[in-house]
Amino acid sequence: MLELDALGHRLRYVRLLLTASDRVPLLLVPPAVRASPEFAEHLADVPAEVVEVPDDRRAAVRAAVDTAVAARARLVVPDGDKNVAPLLLALARSRPPAVSVLLMRTVLPGGSEHTTPGMALKPPLAWLLARLPHVRVRFLTDAFGVVVRRRGFPGIQPVRDPVVPDDRDAPAREPDAPFRLGVFGVISARKNVPLLLAALERVPDVHLVLAGRCDPDVTAALAASGLDPERLHVDDRLLSEAEFDAAVAGVDAVAVLHDNDAPSGIVAEAAARGVPVLGPARGWASSMVTGTGIGEVAEVTGPDAVTGVADAVRRLVTTRERRAAAARRARARLGTEDFVRGLLGDVS
Repeated sequence: MLELDALGHRLRYVRLLLTASDRVPLLLVPPAVRASPEFAEHLADVPAEVVEVPDDRRAAVRAAVDTAVAARARLVVPDGDKNVAPLLLALARSRPPAVSVLLMRTVLPGGSEHTTPGMALKPPLAWLLARLPHVRVRFLTDAFGVVVRRRGFPGIQPVRDPVVPDDRDAPAREPDAPFRLGVFGVISARKNVPLLLAALERVPDVHLVLAGRCDPDVTAALAASGLDPERLHVDDRLLSEAEFDAAVAGVDAVAVLHDNDAPSGIVAEAAARGVPVLGPARGWASSMVTGTGIGEVAEVTGPDAVTGVADAVRRLVTTRERRAAAARRARARLGTEDFVRGLLGDVS
């Protein structure tokens, strides 16, 4: 298994695949990933033989292909987006092994994110990669399986985001406790924290919880915000899995106001614990929230965005119990089998 980036919760996917393997796997990582705190949190105790590969991406992919050929093993690339072109080059120059590749992000030009050369080239390159012998390419869909096709990636099948349902419901709300809205994970600009802060200034009875590593621009937005500091609770650090789970279960709703059209695992992580969601009124996250009834949505762009988000928060406070019940029903659709089978099943 090849992982070239230490990207927090994505290493949970690597861990799941390693532990599901029917043999002691080889885990191929560059030295920087092996030395990262994310590796220590998610992978240090996994029974796998760790093999270091070069820092250079092309050289690392080539080394991974050669290792898989020598071991007569399948090469699994669970974070494949930046590795499609290097894989094409490496597989064209050697007797290829069986390969499984997961595309984590299938945002296309013309969506809500700025177009980059890599984004524009990924669809045709993925199409070519999927047509090589013994190569399986899958795209990561939402944990509920709402989206089954991605425009620009014809013929590439989905695998569901692996989320384990938690039969333990979130703690019951104290009648006099303030409503707590949470943002979790790697808290970057695309999560629209400044917009949420401005909206909550108009909803005085709601507190905001941020738990996870905050990007510098988010930290600056927090410092500049006019939100009452007593209503703001920030834990800016890498969370352990247990801390992440407890943080999600400890709020009344989770905010996932992402401005990119990509599946959010946080939506399903909230549903797994019976916690409602505040999402954007567009794209994949909107489909997840509205398709399951687990929350409310709001526009995240335009001159009325602050008012719209504030109104959606008020609705969520009012409808929380009904949305929480929908979340508990939706978690019956969650699991890990589809993800594991899609990447580790037989490749023809």
